[in-house]
Amino acid sequence: MTSSLIYANVPCEEAKRYQAELKQYFLEQNTPVFIELFVEEELKIDHAHEIKRCATLSSREQKVCIIAANTFNIFAQNALLKILEEPPEKTLFILFAKHKHVLLPTIRSRLPCIDKRVKPTPKPFGLDLRTCSLDEVYRYLQRIDQENWNKAETQMQISALLEEIKRTHITLKYEKLEYFQEAVYANALYLRPSYNLLPLLLAILEAREV
Repeated sequence: MTSSLIYANVPCEEAKRYQAELKQYFLEQNTPVFIELFVEEELKIDHAHEIKRCATLSSREQKVCIIAANTFNIFAQNALLKILEEPPEKTLFILFAKHKHVLLPTIRSRLPCIDKRVKPTPKPFGLDLRTCSLDEVYRYLQRIDQENWNKAETQMQISALLEEIKRTHITLKYEKLEYFQEAVYANALYLRPSYNLLPLLLAILEAREV
């Protein structure tokens, strides 16, 4: 077993699951181990100092520090560089992240990478683009706001909408296609899904009438 960087769809949940599996593994091996879990929405400098303090505590047992976050503060990452490069004796670091872009290249270069992300199966778009009316579009947008979609779900529906346009051979002008890029950007800023999809759907209704 070695220190590793693991990419996961939901890093914090995957880290907790990994901790439980690791405890069970060492129990079956009858090997004493000290496992410390650090799970944060954003890993900040104070968390990095606590990780370093825990890692440097003297121990005769194998020590595993599991670190997971959705975002990593740049100062926290810099604070961890040295200890990741030269970990204390019998100490391993398992780092969980969503993707490489949340980490500095200097962090990524210090740990072998394992990708456990699973690409979700895209759902079909929720409207029949060939026949849907303005009223149906309105009801659809109301429904998705009530379902409180997250960014990933909204992104999947934007992609599904683009695929449905191709499948139904609806032709959009170039400037209308740019709406998709704008929708992806707005989704990253947590714009409400209905606001994101409305210009796209209106452009489709307009294209059908031409």
